[in-house]
Amino acid sequence: MEINVGNEDQATKRFGIFGVPWDGGASLGRPGSRYAPAKVREALGWIGNRIQDQKIAAVEKQAVINLSDVCVRDFGDVDIFCSDFQKTFDRIAKKAGETLDRGFIPIVIGGDHSITFPLIEELHRRCDGNIGLIQLDAHLDLLDDSARQGKFSHSSEIRRALELERVRAKNLVQIGVRGFNYPRNWEFVRAEKITQFTPQHVRDAAVADIADRALAIAGRGTKRIYLTLDIDVIDPASAPGCGANEPGGLTVAEVEALVDRFAPHVACFDVVEVNPLFDINDVTASIAAKLLFDFIVSCAMAEK
Repeated sequence: MEINVGNEDQATKRFGIFGVPWDGGASLGRPGSRYAPAKVREALGWIGNRIQDQKIAAVEKQAVINLSDVCVRDFGDVDIFCSDFQKTFDRIAKKAGETLDRGFIPIVIGGDHSITFPLIEELHRRCDGNIGLIQLDAHLDLLDDSARQGKFSHSSEIRRALELERVRAKNLVQIGVRGFNYPRNWEFVRAEKITQFTPQHVRDAAVADIADRALAIAGRGTKRIYLTLDIDVIDPASAPGCGANEPGGLTVAEVEALVDRFAPHVACFDVVEVNPLFDINDVTASIAAKLLFDFIVSCAMAEK
């Protein structure tokens, strides 16, 4: 169920949705996120049904949002190549490039987290300045290489992004990371001075303060900011349909507040690792759809 809103020629804020039904990078976590684009679109359709005369009531914001300046287009799914990740990555990058060239902010529905690397890489190709990264995630995704996972799994996309010429660790902010990890990854975090905010940091501070600090770090000396959201950043008690469970995550409300704050400053946004095979009554897909539309509404409300 696609959601299409507004007139492309008249809109000043354009958002291009596309899906990536790929979970070939799910080398340790549970595969199944290839089914997410269809499920998330289905949930988005319920939201889109509430748009009347280019307006929608945002109850949490206690406001009616005028979408007359907004265009949302669904550009379908990337044609993945099941047996070849590089061909798939090339197709992901091409789709992102076409979306950007038409003046749309890409909003991408994964797929496992490996798809984020070709998206960042394509934004990097089209930007002549540095790119900042904000990562909402339970995991670090900083694995360099391993015999089982290789170099391009859903555990490595952020590490690969940091190898790009104008993506620097000092402009990477990881929010929601938790649990236990390999010492080598922790040593990399310390050596590269990567900024991290754990769920406890978020609970101990105002969400707005964390968001503003993240924007300052990701935006320092950069021209664009990329936002990636792994659904496992949310506690699995609330979002069971994910690739790997890590207890003690953020609440849905905390993640919504972060996305709301980040959205007007972001050049590309993805939501990944929604896994319908492990979801319960599509609740995780519904959360993902809400976050995607939160992003659009927050941009719509921002000053031009």
